[in-house]
Amino acid sequence: MASSILENIKEEVTCPICLNLMTEPVSTDCGHTFCKPCITSIYKSMEHEQGVSHCPVCRVPYQFENLRPIRHMANIVERLRELTLSPKADHCDLHGEKLLLFCKEDRKVICWLCERSQEHHGHKVVLMQEASQEYQEMFHEVLEKLMELEKDFARLKAHIEKERTSWK
Repeated sequence: MASSILENIKEEVTCPICLNLMTEPVSTDCGHTFCKPCITSIYKSMEHEQGVSHCPVCRVPYQFENLRPIRHMANIVERLRELTLSPKADHCDLHGEKLLLFCKEDRKVICWLCERSQEHHGHKVVLMQEASQEYQEMFHEVLEKLMELEKDFARLKAHIEKERTSWK
């Protein structure tokens, strides 16, 4: 019960841009909340007229200068960060979501929120079962080659031993 409430609170203080707990939460004129670094980055990268930009969530225009810090949300985020919940082994340390995906570029198991984050943007991501099957196949191929090399080595060793005895 308590953990589901904490998850709901965590969702409320998660930035819709970076999908992490907010840092320096600010609110736009339309009431949506973002990390200050995230909304600033988007503002700087987008074309805008005289300080006017559009909310990434609802597209309503807002004045960049009117971004308001939300101190009580920053306090809640800090309390959540201080809270030491014991993460489950099959859950993401960052988001607490179940680890179901595998990022091929980073070669690590990730959750669905990690997959949508900037860190893994554009990466080839597959279901963990698919990655497991692929790695098992690769392992068997390498094992077969290793066994062939072992046989070749044994034949070479036998040939060298035969040559050595014939020289005596």
